[in-house]
Amino acid sequence: MKKLKYMSMMGLAALLLTTWAACSDDTDASGGENPEEARAYTTVTIAVPNGVAETRASDPTADTDDTNTDIGLTDEYKVTKANLYLFPGGTGSSFGTTTLTEIISISQFTQTTTTTTDQKTIVWTSKKTALTPGDYRIYIVVNGTVNGVGDSDKGTLNEAAFLAKTTADATSVIAAVPSDGLVMASRSPNSNNSNTLPYIAQEITKDPEQTIAATVERVMGKITVTAGGTSMSSAATVNKYTSFSTTVNTIGNIKDITLKNYYVVNARKEGYYFRHVDKGSSATNPLTEANYGTSSTTLPYVTDPKTYDKTYTSTPALANSYGDWYLQGSSAFGLSSFGTFSGTYTDMPGYSSGAVETKVAAYCYENTMLKDKQKNGYTTGIVFKAEIAPSKMMQKKSSGDGVEETNTIGSIGEIFYHSGIFYKNIEALKAAGVLLADGTTSSSASGALTDLKKNDVQCFLKGNTDGKFICYYPYWIKHLPSDTAEDVMEFGIVRNNVYQVTVASIQGVGKDGVTENIITDTETDDPTTVLLNVKLSIKPWIVRTNSAVLGR
Repeated sequence: MKKLKYMSMMGLAALLLTTWAACSDDTDASGGENPEEARAYTTVTIAVPNGVAETRASDPTADTDDTNTDIGLTDEYKVTKANLYLFPGGTGSSFGTTTLTEIISISQFTQTTTTTTDQKTIVWTSKKTALTPGDYRIYIVVNGTVNGVGDSDKGTLNEAAFLAKTTADATSVIAAVPSDGLVMASRSPNSNNSNTLPYIAQEITKDPEQTIAATVERVMGKITVTAGGTSMSSAATVNKYTSFSTTVNTIGNIKDITLKNYYVVNARKEGYYFRHVDKGSSATNPLTEANYGTSSTTLPYVTDPKTYDKTYTSTPALANSYGDWYLQGSSAFGLSSFGTFSGTYTDMPGYSSGAVETKVAAYCYENTMLKDKQKNGYTTGIVFKAEIAPSKMMQKKSSGDGVEETNTIGSIGEIFYHSGIFYKNIEALKAAGVLLADGTTSSSASGALTDLKKNDVQCFLKGNTDGKFICYYPYWIKHLPSDTAEDVMEFGIVRNNVYQVTVASIQGVGKDGVTENIITDTETDDPTTVLLNVKLSIKPWIVRTNSAVLGR
């Protein structure tokens, strides 16, 4: 009898353990559970769907080719955690003035897939999560937290201040997905992907159990660089350009120009967590729901935390403190500082497995400015570093006046270029009448900058590796490419868009970084149009099918 009683107690204990384990497996308690308080249990789903590329209702995609989406990389869709920020909602709740009620952190998600008629969406589903019943506006940040917001802000941080929060300053250009995944924020697009809200409006009740369904977008845009060239059939020919402008071909003094490296400039250090838009020529104050994507205007534009601080007109941006806004301000490529530039260029993508390669150049925060402030000193861009190989040049005749051709470069460390012709040294420039004999006397560009610049002479320095000479091509990222400026969104970076850059052709030699600034920050249009022809595709991200993501 005693033995039977003992066995019964053991069975009861096992049953209790089994029941507890089942509850534990079904519930994420990270939101906290107060036994003294009625709690509701909800499931949170995070949908990462086809991205939204619009900046205005009249131009929802801004694509430049027939394919309007980019599949992207598997890691760009992963969800490792989510933070829910709850503000009072419903009738009588005034947007912007309510204070933070609760923060729910969830770290356990399972990947599922939902397929609709117009898009394929990867959905991540959480375990059941406990929270206090109520009517809420729920903001969700995936793979991160809102900078500086914690439990101590409950009851004190109002909604407007929360939405004005910016990310912590980045310290370097991000070219790979962080281990925790890309930061994403809730955004609820309507049927035409224009007017949106950054929150989920929902009443949470104890019974029946509910699901909080969120659609998110990445808070960063993505820039990719694809290998190009006149012939892209091998590793030896990729990124090499052999056909140039008529002037250069006629002279026949350039054998090839090869793109070797690139460097992203003017990438923003910070951004808003939730998409901000505006519709006037100055900042809307106070902010309303329209500033988060619900504007009824036909011409909304995206803003970043510094959009309205980009104000210079005639004074160069380099004279202002704007460089603190960017990971790499254009001052690093200026005339006076380029020689000491310490940045590291990235090798161009190459050719492998029978195809050209593509590299992620950067994931970067939004960077926009008003129409007349779209200067190169503000705009996000790429500086391409190239090698030029002149097949011949001019040198001073050994006897008599004038110059003659030579293909012997020898050990010279610099070469000069004027009106489509290369010159071996300053003496050759003088003999050709490009520089006056009573002008420049130095044999080196270091003592000749004034005369060289006055006479439109470039000076290219020899590279450190293979003895060829170096030039540079800046290219500025466009969001709405067109022949004419498009309001405020022609140049810029917008979240959740992929900017695919391929150099289609090179028309001539680039900037030298000696006699001229690589970046001329006061220019409003693309100064490289005649030198560097770029194929730019702008696409929203789209998810892979479930099988592709899982690697089946």
